[in-house]
Amino acid sequence: MKLAAAGLLIALTACSHRTADKSVDRDLAKKLLIDRNWIDVMPKTEREKLHVYRFVPGMGGGVYQDRTIFKGTFELFKFAVDGDQIEFDLLETHDRVRSQFHIEMVDGPKPFDLKLTIPNDPRGPREYYGIRAEHDPDGHVLEQELATVRH
Repeated sequence: MKLAAAGLLIALTACSHRTADKSVDRDLAKKLLIDRNWIDVMPKTEREKLHVYRFVPGMGGGVYQDRTIFKGTFELFKFAVDGDQIEFDLLETHDRVRSQFHIEMVDGPKPFDLKLTIPNDPRGPREYYGIRAEHDPDGHVLEQELATVRH
């Protein structure tokens, strides 16, 4: 009985550790959101679809890509961040969409260590992954990374 209770305690402790909140605070989330590639999947083939967000205030807004490695479409948008909210101003349709967002530290899928969730995402799958150490102000690192998928 004591052994079973000890096993249960260890299991509960392990489960609580795995589900511990790894969300970053609002100020850090706002910084991590900017100038980073947020990708829903790292493609395994040349034709696998991926969706990419980049929030780039220096260019006056952001870009959303619906693409494969070689082909796709893009949409430019303006945005504003207020606390844990993003307001999207979709320039072509003139729609405005407001959504909460949060960023958390994760352990994959490789090579990712960040996860962005946008529950009311106006364009994509709601969950995207990024790399904390990424510094890619013009997007060329993403293109190099995607080029390694080619076979």
